[in-house]
Amino acid sequence: MQKITIQHLGPLKKLEMEIKDFNILIGEQATGKSTAAKAIYFFRIMKDSMTDYLCQLLDTSVYNGEEASGGFKRVLKRELKSVFISLFGFSWDLDPRLYLKYEFTDNIWIDVKLNEKSKRYISVSYSYELSRAIGKLEEEALELYMQKPSAKNSSLAFASKERQRNYDSFKNRVNQIFDDDKETYYIPAGRSMITLLVNNRSLIENEKLDLITRQFMRIIDNIHGDFANGIRNAHKYYPDGERKFDVGTISEALISNLKGDYQYSAGKEYIVLQDNMIHDEKIPINFASSGQQEVLWLLNQLYILLLKKEKAFVIIEEPEAHLYPDLQNKVVEFIAFFANVNDSSVLLTTHSPYILTSVNALYCAGKVIHEYPDLSKKVSEIIGSKCEIMPQKVTAFKIMKDASVQNLIHGEFDELDTGLIDEISECVNEKYIELFYLESEKAAAGEDANEEDK
Repeated sequence: MQKITIQHLGPLKKLEMEIKDFNILIGEQATGKSTAAKAIYFFRIMKDSMTDYLCQLLDTSVYNGEEASGGFKRVLKRELKSVFISLFGFSWDLDPRLYLKYEFTDNIWIDVKLNEKSKRYISVSYSYELSRAIGKLEEEALELYMQKPSAKNSSLAFASKERQRNYDSFKNRVNQIFDDDKETYYIPAGRSMITLLVNNRSLIENEKLDLITRQFMRIIDNIHGDFANGIRNAHKYYPDGERKFDVGTISEALISNLKGDYQYSAGKEYIVLQDNMIHDEKIPINFASSGQQEVLWLLNQLYILLLKKEKAFVIIEEPEAHLYPDLQNKVVEFIAFFANVNDSSVLLTTHSPYILTSVNALYCAGKVIHEYPDLSKKVSEIIGSKCEIMPQKVTAFKIMKDASVQNLIHGEFDELDTGLIDEISECVNEKYIELFYLESEKAAAGEDANEEDK
């Protein structure tokens, strides 16, 4: 079971959270939801950094002028420091008590703290087992480098294939060490603005964007072309005769949720409104509704991961943004479907009671299936096939205003306490009742005065 520990990072004072297949964080603005999500992202992408380092050794036994043997700690520290700064700011602006730890297994973990020097530099430590395992791969990479044929004796095509083969091999070995074969993706908030940025690159300086936004835009760039013929035909770029879902059913559901098909043509993005009575109307993406722009690349990215059968850990900020409650529910159902069918994991941050209520319904569905497997078919008829969320796979917390953390799973009733995200409703209702009685008392007093005048 994976676990993250966060102490004194931004608004978070202490958070210990098991990372499961369906994770939820709620709370008011500036309580630390995104901080926790970014910390999880930071640790999980270390796998990619280690794989890239090992592959770099295949091209040269010297990395940036340093001896490669035993150097992964030094090399990665520089890269991870850069990533850390991009996510959280400079170390000397942070609380000196900062401590982060991510446990992939009992013996494989990484932690981060600030050392005691005056400038409080970032210090990254690895468990003994992790250091030893990566060290062995490092030695293998150096041996492969020494055995590699000279450039004169190998073609470019051979070199390229060999490089890819070695990359895949090291990637699989690193995943085995971490006991985690899921790629990590971050779908940030503010997706409508990012959509506009993607289509107006000349107006921005890419290096001034934060790491998560850059990575998200890069992914959009990479999968744009899959939608050249619309969502209905995206699956043709990933031919597979053994899918666990019907592409026709899912693509039609996505088009229905978007209120139109999505198409990328000649470098332009469109929402295609389909009207058989007249003609299809193509609306440039920048003129589509804010809700369509917000949900577009959330749905598209998950769909492509489904088509690729790529196991993933996907962090999604505010899936509810600019969406009507009915669509919020459908988005949650699709996210759960994605996680179940694709053997993937998700982390949601949200402010929406509708998101939490929708998750709770799917959680209850999972509880029914777990306790009464013979009811699986009837449950699927109610919520949709493969949309249940199994209770043992859920972690859900509310980060309070005082920086404390409260478990959302109600122990007595074994369900999510949806009231913890909707406490404002009771407050508003109390105000309404007070105003109602105030008006009623005033009206009654006026009627009494009229009676006396008579």
